Amino acid sequence: EKIADWHVQSQGLKYTRFRSLTALSKGQTPGPENSIAKAVSAPRRQDLSAFVIEMMDMGGIIRDRKISPFRASFEEDWLSSPGIRIAGGTDEILKNIIAERVLKLPGEIRVDSDKPFNELPTGR
Repeated sequence: EKIADWHVQSQGLKYTRFRSLTALSKGQTPGPENSIAKAVSAPRRQDLSAFVIEMMDMGGIIRDRKISPFRASFEEDWLSSPGIRIAGGTDEILKNIIAERVLKLPGEIRVDSDKPFNELPTGR
């Protein structure tokens, strides 16, 4: 079931990337489809690497190429994926972008939207 889910996600990501490339080839700026791709691909990478490590048992974390041909590459993916999920915008920020720009939902209510950042109240 997981493998089928990943395949479907891969196909969706492939066509989403095609959409971005098409926009670029026409001289347009890609839209929120890049946010959709990141919102799907980053958690997928983390989930996939954890699954492979589990399937490989100890072979998933061994770095010796003679013993494990992958040299813990899935372990490295698993360890780096939380940082990658944060680097381009957290999942919550990406979901807000998708909700507002793709689905045209109203933005979150912000009582401070009319104030400059340096005038926002702080905890001090």
